Amino acid sequence: MSRTFLGAVALLVSVSAVTGCSVFGGGEFQPISGLRIMTPSAPGGGWDITSRKMADVLQQEKLASGVSTYNVDGDGGIAGLNQLVNSADDATVMTTGQVMVGATVAAKSAKSLRDTTLIARTVAESEIFVVPADSKWLTLEQFLTDWAANPKGTPITGGSAGGDDQILAYQLADQIGIDPSLVRYVPNSGGGESVNKLLSGEAKAGISGVATYAAQVKSNKLRALGVSADRRSTVLPDVKTLREQGLGVTLTKWRALVARPGLSSSAKQRLVDMVTRLHESAAWQRVVSANDWLDQFLTGPDLDRFVDQETSKVSGLLAQVGLRGGA
Repeated sequence: MSRTFLGAVALLVSVSAVTGCSVFGGGEFQPISGLRIMTPSAPGGGWDITSRKMADVLQQEKLASGVSTYNVDGDGGIAGLNQLVNSADDATVMTTGQVMVGATVAAKSAKSLRDTTLIARTVAESEIFVVPADSKWLTLEQFLTDWAANPKGTPITGGSAGGDDQILAYQLADQIGIDPSLVRYVPNSGGGESVNKLLSGEAKAGISGVATYAAQVKSNKLRALGVSADRRSTVLPDVKTLREQGLGVTLTKWRALVARPGLSSSAKQRLVDMVTRLHESAAWQRVVSANDWLDQFLTGPDLDRFVDQETSKVSGLLAQVGLRGGA
């Protein structure tokens, strides 16, 4: 596995922030009634946190009424994707992101984000590398030394197969001379599941978004050894970046909101207007800051092109590490 290839993966998933413009239809904005936000994973992970925070602010800012959130777990998010694709409800949206791009590619799913109506890219988040608090590893260097000596005996857990958590594991392996094919990666459909695997001893280390593991780190159940963004986390400021520790790896994970396919142009525009107003609200910006997210708002044709590029690139990149037989 070449470092050139894995460096390209880092550039792929570490997206620069782009701010979208407000484009509201004529007349006063009408709140969307009965909005339902689906999280296509188990409770407790980054998607779930994003969905719930978004629901709270949409309700608070009167951009939607009767807002509810629900989880559809299974197949790395593909179960939720399939449900949305077959939905006829204009008031249902789904939180998604780069993880689903990788999951659909790795699983050779018949459906992908290309089969949904893209509403907005919302935020991105740094990854964090953790171990159980009672583990022998006090530093990332100590863990990497033991991992290099016994990669098969050192399972690492995280999100769905093919997602950015697994890609980061491959990048770290490449940095210390481990063949990525020897990485023992244990996927999950939600962050809560990966926490359970860490606390039970089923996994020796974990990779996920900062928000997924932050509470367990603060309560001394998990120990954070590094973050993957190019700056330290404001939530866990004492945790060094991977680059600070001599590793040439930087990675962030983006999230987005999508709706069912076949949405009318007016129904799509209402959702775009709603999320644009959300993005511009002080309440949402406080949530972004409090969760140490990166503001990467994007809508319209630029978003369509972005997702097409991500899908094509991930297809090729995962094929090179043996997670996909073709694009």
